[in-house]
Amino acid sequence: AGVGGGAGVGRGGGAVTHPATSRTMQAAATARGERRSRIAMTWILLEALVALLLAVGIVWWTMGPRKNKPPRDDPPADSR
Repeated sequence: AGVGGGAGVGRGGGAVTHPATSRTMQAAATARGERRSRIAMTWILLEALVALLLAVGIVWWTMGPRKNKPPRDDPPADSR
C-alpha cells in the first residue's frame, strides 16, 4: 500500500460519516430552537402590550373626566 493509498483515511482529509439519527436529532434541535424563539417573541409582544395598556391607563386615570367650568359671575365693567 504505498503513498496515496487508503483514500485519506487517518490523514485528516477524509470525510466522517455520521449515523442517520444525528440528522434527525439536529432537525429536532432546530425545531425546538425555533419553538423557543417563537415563545420568546410571543412573551416580548405580550409584555409590550401590557406596558402600552398600563401607560394608556395611567394617562387616562391622571387626566380624569373633562369638567365644564361654570361661567364666571363677574359684574360687567360698566357697572363700577
